[in-house]
Amino acid sequence: MNNIDEQNLFTRDSYGGSLFVSAPLSEFYRKRRFTQFSRIGASYQLSLSSVKDPEVNSNPNNTSTFIPVIYTQPNILTSRVTLTFTYDTRNGSIDPTSGREISAAAAVAGLSGDVRTYQPTISYTQFYPVRRKRSKHPEVFGFRIIAGTTGSFATSDKVKNANSLAFVDGVPIFERYFLGDEFTIRGYNVRSISPIAPVDTFITSKDVVVATNATDKPILVPGFPQTPAVLGTFTGTSGSNVAQLPRSFTSVGGDTQVLANLEYRIPIISDMVSLAAFADIGSAFNIRTKNDQTFSSNFIDDQPFLSTVGAITCPRFQTAGVLIPIPISLSSLALCNNPTLAAGPGFSSLVARDNRVVSEAELEAARRLDVGDPFTGLPPGFQPVFLRGQAQTNSVVRLSQSLFDSIGDYRSSLGMEVRVQVPVINVPFRLIFAYNPNARPNQVIDGFPFFFNEKKKVIRFSVGRTF
Repeated sequence: MNNIDEQNLFTRDSYGGSLFVSAPLSEFYRKRRFTQFSRIGASYQLSLSSVKDPEVNSNPNNTSTFIPVIYTQPNILTSRVTLTFTYDTRNGSIDPTSGREISAAAAVAGLSGDVRTYQPTISYTQFYPVRRKRSKHPEVFGFRIIAGTTGSFATSDKVKNANSLAFVDGVPIFERYFLGDEFTIRGYNVRSISPIAPVDTFITSKDVVVATNATDKPILVPGFPQTPAVLGTFTGTSGSNVAQLPRSFTSVGGDTQVLANLEYRIPIISDMVSLAAFADIGSAFNIRTKNDQTFSSNFIDDQPFLSTVGAITCPRFQTAGVLIPIPISLSSLALCNNPTLAAGPGFSSLVARDNRVVSEAELEAARRLDVGDPFTGLPPGFQPVFLRGQAQTNSVVRLSQSLFDSIGDYRSSLGMEVRVQVPVINVPFRLIFAYNPNARPNQVIDGFPFFFNEKKKVIRFSVGRTF
């Protein structure tokens, strides 16, 4: 189905509310310079998140529109308390020219909720007037340093059984750290700086039969013994008949981040037009996320489900020494696991004779006696058969083998910005020219191609301030 609209998209619904209180520290302690410039605050947030099926799934008998539910996501309740402290001596909230801001926050989720996490964060921002200090619009040097970490102190049954990557090591993936954009490291794409974990995917199958057709409802081969169809019964991540698909990789975010931004701001036309030189450096990395994580799809009819999973290669599927990608099916997986079996036309089926699956040697011997049918390429008495049944994918996220997950895997960006202040909304339009000295080129790592799409030189447009 190629048409995409609100009827065939999954929907995530989130409901909730929050309460926040804040007051100057001087209200609770003697008035001193420190207390007068300090504020403390507390907030409470309660939210419920759920995922709904597309509307077309209300009629599962309509196979032309029905979307199989591959993963299930329960309703997740988050109850979070956050305490904050801020010390702020900046001489303005918009483009300050002097002063500093020190802020700290500690968030804990878990009270009567399903998510049980902690997240302390601290930031330090400082501005210094450098030239034309007595003027109304001096040149200013400023910097910001942010450090934060997040983790889970317990895992509820709902999160443990969420059966997806919505949670990584017990932490919602949208609360983990991803860097890269004009508000963190300016020369990189949004959320592109992150640890990357290998994902190994396996197949489990059940209720496998031998059929005459590769798609639609299986039509059994008359007289063929059906129980059990051992060749096509795969056993997931372990067991006697393991079928592993090609490895893939996914960004999982870091449990810790360190970020520094430096700017030298030069006013050109009062406070309306300015030029800023900047340097950004940061890393999103892991100090705790080391345990592998698994999740599985529901059992679904093998076709068309498996054909949408991807393609498989194995030594027997090759021409002139070049491996040929073959669509995934129970039959092609069985042929990969059993190289002595005969492969039918296009490697999409097995070959049977006298109600039994034959070997490659038996088929070749018969071909030497008869050229065979022009449509199937098989000698008389031989026929293609297909393994059919229900299948699920079993994914193992190898967090213990994550790439780019140490503090040394940082990214940096240098450059200039032209800023034009918009009076009414009090935000600048920004034209950013960035140079990324350690941008990663596309490369092959351990036999796998990585396309990072990181460029040494970048020009982009944005609205807002980095800090």
